[in-house]
Order: sequence, then C-alpha cells, then structure tokens
Amino acid sequence: MSPRFSVNDDNKTIAVERIQRLFELAEEVFEKHPELADRYVKHAWRIKTRHNVRLSRDLKRKFCRKCISFWRPGNSCRVRIRQSSVTITCLRCGRVVRLPYRPKKMTRQ
Repeated sequence: MSPRFSVNDDNKTIAVERIQRLFELAEEVFEKHPELADRYVKHAWRIKTRHNVRLSRDLKRKFCRKCISFWRPGNSCRVRIRQSSVTITCLRCGRVVRLPYRPKKMTRQ
C-alpha cells in the first residue's frame, strides 16, 4: 500500500513550484507590463487557495492581499520605515500593512 496522503503532497509541491515560478515571471515582466504581473499574482493566489498552500514570508510581502496586485517599491507601493515598524502602502487600493521592525543594535569593537 502507498502512503495515505502522497498524491496530495505531490500536488502541493507542484503547486508551490508553480507559485514561485509565477512570482519570478511577475518580477521579470513588471517593468513593461504591470497588468500582466498582476495577472500572474492573481493566478498564483488561485493556485494557493485551491491547494491550501502556505506562502513563504518573502512571497507574502510581494503583493497586496486586498487587490491582489504585485508590489514593486516605488512603483506600485510605498515603503516607510519608522522606529518600530515598516509601513507598506498599496498605491492602487490604499491598503496599509504594518510589519514589526527592530533595528539591530550596533556593538562597539
């Protein structure tokens, strides 16, 4: 007998690979066709929800979860660093994301 969830695990690994590839394509295409980059991200989001896959921290911070648009700092989102947080504002829908931030303390040598 084969393991019980092997087919599901194979589907999830394929889904993760596809999602990563779609984000790579979105980064490559964004300069010339930002709407195509958004389409790639929307497709990756659909794959993620269909296969119940968790995105890595890096991928989570590359798109807006409200309007599902690809983020490129300076072009489609604004990034501000404050004392204790990083604020990312989507320039398409206006959603604000605040991430905790602790600057590294400099040590004297």
